[in-house]
Amino acid sequence: MAYGRTQPARIPSRVAAPSPDRSLAAHLARTFALVGSLVGVVFVAATLANAFTIAYFQPEFQRARMAGQASRAAHAAMLDEETGLRGYLLTRDPVFLEPYNRGKAALAGANEDLIGYAASIPVLAEVVLRTRAAEERWNDRWAEQVVATADVGNGPSLGSGKELFDAYRVAQCALAHAIDQHLDGLWAEERIVLDAGATVELALFLVLLTVALQQRALLRKVIVAPVARLLGDMARVRDGDLQAGGERGGPLELRQLGEGLDDMVRALLEARATTEARAVQVRQHSIRLRQILDASREFAESLNLGYVVRSVRESTRLVSGYDTVRVWLMGDDQKKLCAYSGEKADDVDAPCVEIGLGLVGRAAKLGRLAFESDDGKFRFTEGTSGLVRGIAIPLVVGARVVGTLEARCDQPRVVTSESLEVLETLATHAATAIESARLYQLTEERSQMDALTRLFNRRRLDEDLAAECERSNRYGRPLAFVMLDVDHFKAFNDTHGHPQADIALQEIARILMSEVRNTDCSYRYGGEEFCVLLRETNAQDAVALAERLRKRIEGSFASSAFSPITASFGVSQFSADARSASGVIEAADAAMYQAKQSGRNRVVLSEKAAPPLAALAATA
Repeated sequence: MAYGRTQPARIPSRVAAPSPDRSLAAHLARTFALVGSLVGVVFVAATLANAFTIAYFQPEFQRARMAGQASRAAHAAMLDEETGLRGYLLTRDPVFLEPYNRGKAALAGANEDLIGYAASIPVLAEVVLRTRAAEERWNDRWAEQVVATADVGNGPSLGSGKELFDAYRVAQCALAHAIDQHLDGLWAEERIVLDAGATVELALFLVLLTVALQQRALLRKVIVAPVARLLGDMARVRDGDLQAGGERGGPLELRQLGEGLDDMVRALLEARATTEARAVQVRQHSIRLRQILDASREFAESLNLGYVVRSVRESTRLVSGYDTVRVWLMGDDQKKLCAYSGEKADDVDAPCVEIGLGLVGRAAKLGRLAFESDDGKFRFTEGTSGLVRGIAIPLVVGARVVGTLEARCDQPRVVTSESLEVLETLATHAATAIESARLYQLTEERSQMDALTRLFNRRRLDEDLAAECERSNRYGRPLAFVMLDVDHFKAFNDTHGHPQADIALQEIARILMSEVRNTDCSYRYGGEEFCVLLRETNAQDAVALAERLRKRIEGSFASSAFSPITASFGVSQFSADARSASGVIEAADAAMYQAKQSGRNRVVLSEKAAPPLAALAATA
């Protein structure tokens, strides 16, 4: 690079340096000796203050802090013991002794640490002994007696334990207060030492400042002018004039600074070209980051699993540029992955793959990025070497793989670190959003599902029946309701036990789910009572379905090794006498009890007749 000489009009007049005669040299030597001595004294004073602080205060602070930590740990252990013993005293369930035993073991270790740290602190030793004495009184007079007493009526009372524990709390609070006061005292002593050191350093600084002012005139003669020229050149470089430069004067060090400035100008010219070339990349990266942020916000703001999955697929395809993007979700058995398109509630749009097989299976098993090369082979090496057709990124939440994000392209491409960073960032946000949506969906399903029979529960029945009654009343459509109760189920339960009774209820639920249409719903009403909501069904068809269910139940248990099981059915429909959800349930319930009174194992239609559909439509 060529450099132009600085214009003469812009160069400050040079200050002639005084001749280095002996008096000036001696004066400078004495001045530098004095300044060096003062600096040394300041350094020694600061070092002594810091050394005293480190040697004396730091160990004291450490012991006090460790004593405080041990005190808090001992108190936490005592709380565990007291909580466990209270539960054990109220229930006599040995499970509550587990926190007591854990707290007892933790208390021993914490007390050992507390005594070790507090022994060297006189102001804490006595308070620690009082706290330990209170602990022992509570343990000897109440805790050990609670553990040793098996009879609920003969054991010590909660009141006596509370009094002893309150006495311990008072001692423990006094210990915590003593530790805090000791720490405050240490802080105050340390502040006094630091303030004294600062005062000494300030005095020495004032002396040093006086000496420096005396040399100000001499330094201006030999330093100010060259420095002013150098600063002028630096200002022009700052303003963008990268041609600044010229002949340098003054001491050797300033001339070297000027040469360094010239070298910096040359480096800046080279860096400018590099910066301009990277500017385009930075803008593209900023746009991509904005796209990632917008995508993350979009699929993180919803708890609908289908919407979240669709947003993840579309956002990943848009940001990464891959042709096909799939989201694979981990199955409940943790052994396979299924591709989920998010088009409907339970949509699995591709065959499932076993964990460890294929591109997505291997990525899920190892929890690492997996690549499919152009030759169809799999690898796990990150980098830009080789062409890639597909990438699988594990979706990880809390060190657990919940799925895999797969991205494929029609034509092989080279994978860059920037594209991998984009995919991994999207996968991180997508994993959290998908898992949140799955947990929300699972919670919703379980809140409306009976855990034993996997049928809808009473809450779901109330919601569905109210909606269907309103629909039937508005549009004049038929609606039927079937209620059934297992005959003599209490006797069966008493004879064969609860496990077999649960199996029988599950079998009845399986029969209901297999016999009703997809548009109808089965519910467990409570205990051994079940319901079926029949949409677009009149009373006669509902009776036929109930009879078919009755025969299936009777036949299913006829060859069982246990007592035969039958059920009594009551059928009602939405009518003038039952124009509400409660009315429909009451009518079916009355018909079911009429079936029981008539000999059980039969179907009875409610006596409340339904009006014609035309009449229903007229009243809607």
